[in-house]
Amino acid sequence: MKARTYIIILTLLLPLFAWGQNSQDETIRRSVTLYNPYKPSLQGASKRTSFPPMDDTAKVRVDFKYSFKPGEFIPEYVVSPIKPALLSPDPLPKLYKGYVNLGLGNYLSPFLEISVANDRSKKGTIGLYTKSYASAGNVKLDNEKKVYAGFMDNQVIFYGKKYFDHGRFDGDIDFRQMSRYAYGYDTSMIGYEADRKSIRSLIFDVTATTRYFNIPRDSSDFRYDITARYNFFSRGDTAIQHNPGVTFLGGKEVSGFYFGLNAGYDLFSFGGDLEYDSRHLFSFNPYVTKGTEAWRFRFGLKAFLDSRDNTDPLTGGDRFTHLYIYPDVEFTFSIVPDYLRFRATLDGDMEDNQARNVIYRNPFILPGDTLFILRPTDNKLRLSAQLEGCFDVDASYVVGANYTFFSNMLMFRNDTLAMGNYFLPLYDEGDVLNIHGEFAVPIQKHMRLSAAGNFYRYSLTEQKYAWHMPGWDASLRFDYNLRNKILASASLNALGKRYAMIST
Repeated sequence: MKARTYIIILTLLLPLFAWGQNSQDETIRRSVTLYNPYKPSLQGASKRTSFPPMDDTAKVRVDFKYSFKPGEFIPEYVVSPIKPALLSPDPLPKLYKGYVNLGLGNYLSPFLEISVANDRSKKGTIGLYTKSYASAGNVKLDNEKKVYAGFMDNQVIFYGKKYFDHGRFDGDIDFRQMSRYAYGYDTSMIGYEADRKSIRSLIFDVTATTRYFNIPRDSSDFRYDITARYNFFSRGDTAIQHNPGVTFLGGKEVSGFYFGLNAGYDLFSFGGDLEYDSRHLFSFNPYVTKGTEAWRFRFGLKAFLDSRDNTDPLTGGDRFTHLYIYPDVEFTFSIVPDYLRFRATLDGDMEDNQARNVIYRNPFILPGDTLFILRPTDNKLRLSAQLEGCFDVDASYVVGANYTFFSNMLMFRNDTLAMGNYFLPLYDEGDVLNIHGEFAVPIQKHMRLSAAGNFYRYSLTEQKYAWHMPGWDASLRFDYNLRNKILASASLNALGKRYAMIST
């Protein structure tokens, strides 16, 4: 009861105490001045590393023993087929059905060339090729007179090819017609002028050829190539030559060596005013070759048998039979692969100076039987060495020299005593040194420049000079090809000094 009385008294006095306190606070005045803003900071401390040292000084030696027992292990395997690799062929270049080539030169010399063929086919090819080149110009002689110096060359080739599973058959007919005028005459002759018709030589050359060769599936299969042909050659209608022939090329690889054989036979018979019997010419060339990408050699021999029933071109006798035998050796070595290669050869050759071969070399040989009884040239021995290679894919070069020992080398001498300027054959024996060089480089993407040159040095037994043979020759050629659609070329040819022998 007493405690309750104290609580009541305190409750009544508490408001009075609070009022008195408030009255004293109102009379107190306080002021605070701040000179800098408050910036809390911590005192720097350096931390010691807490990682223990990693060096282990304890050494543990492990000793163990093992043993094995051999036994048979047969792994389990499952055979699964492998999908064949798909080889996509390179895109074939576009094949055009034909082209036309036109040209015009000085002395009113037109040129026309046309080629037509079928599209690309797996069965075969058939086509026609024609070419015509002529001139109707005149030349002035020493007596200030102009004489006709025209010519005409025409050619037509009809050809075809048939593809088989294991070979290919080719056939063609080649027709050539050539006319030449032996323009000019000895101007010291007074009151003489050759008639155009009397100095004209009209030449027909027709050749039919068939060929079949196999396409082996394996390098060890036997390879063969057989060609049969017939040639009709005439100079006017007074001198005619028939020449059927056959050639065989074949070979087979045995134990890394390739054994090959080249053989041929030609029969020559004559008509018109030529009173000659037939001529037989056999050729035989066996050889063996072996090599790799770095080197290759070839060893063999060449043999020719020339038999004529009469009119020996060497002695003028009634019978002529001669056997020519030559070595056939070649060695090739790659010094720098794809860039420099060395080639050396030791061989010989019988150069058949038959009418069809010589007429394209000199169409102004004296008319008559002279063209059909020319002696063959016997190149007894030829030594050659050359360096060849390329600078890159499109640039190539060849530098070399060869030395030849020969007999009955065919030359020509001028004959102005006949009607017109003709030539007579002339022969000699000796040797010749030939230094040869050529190169081809691309100038730009569509342009190409090529050049070639030869130097000759003759040593003859009887003749003072190699008549009508230049001491050097050179050529420079520029080609332009725009996407195989526009083709253009320009060439410059030069010949060194030549000597002529005038028949008097």
